Amino acid sequence: MSKILLVSGSTDTLLSWKEVLSIGGHTVDIALTGNEAISRAVSGRPGLVMINETEETKATLIKQLRQDVRTGHIPVITLDFTHITRSDIVLEKIRVLTTPKKVLIAEDDRHMSNILKMLLESQGFEVKNAFDGAETLNTLKSWSSDLIVLDIMLPVIDGFHLCQMINEDHTIAIKPKIIIISGRESEWDKNLGAACGAEFYLVKPFDNSVFLKKVQEVLRGVNVDNA
Repeated sequence: MSKILLVSGSTDTLLSWKEVLSIGGHTVDIALTGNEAISRAVSGRPGLVMINETEETKATLIKQLRQDVRTGHIPVITLDFTHITRSDIVLEKIRVLTTPKKVLIAEDDRHMSNILKMLLESQGFEVKNAFDGAETLNTLKSWSSDLIVLDIMLPVIDGFHLCQMINEDHTIAIKPKIIIISGRESEWDKNLGAACGAEFYLVKPFDNSVFLKKVQEVLRGVNVDNA
């Protein structure tokens, strides 16, 4: 089960949801204000943040959490007190959102690949490496990933052709999101990446914090903030 950070200025709400979450097997941390929530999210590394009402608006607090690379990967649920009457639905949503997202790194530079793997694992992602296009395709078929971090200049099958093969392969029922990483920075390459369905095109070398933010933004699209 997960560690949940529960944020609310209402003592009644905190006590009610703490009981529900504890019965569900979760560890619960509490924050009464937005500033306290940010601090506890950074230091406590919760698996999910649940926001009721504080002196800040929900939107403001979510924006602060997402803008910080240390907390931007944490899924967020916003709720009001009436959700307590359908806590079973909320608990199921928590289970889905706290299941680690899977990222497949397709990069033939093993040093870079391992660095990216360590970065992502430090943020709670489940990560595998593949070092050529054929290995990437085979891994994807046996290990359904949520995201591929895709180098263009892969051996055996290059990244652009791999994108096409993934899109046309009907045995891959749920298509992964794609972030392209490449040393090629021409507009032609970027446009081709977009045509392949990539969410972002990052030109090497890039800052690790930028990379993590892009991953968080892409995978956040899989989540829904409202309970």
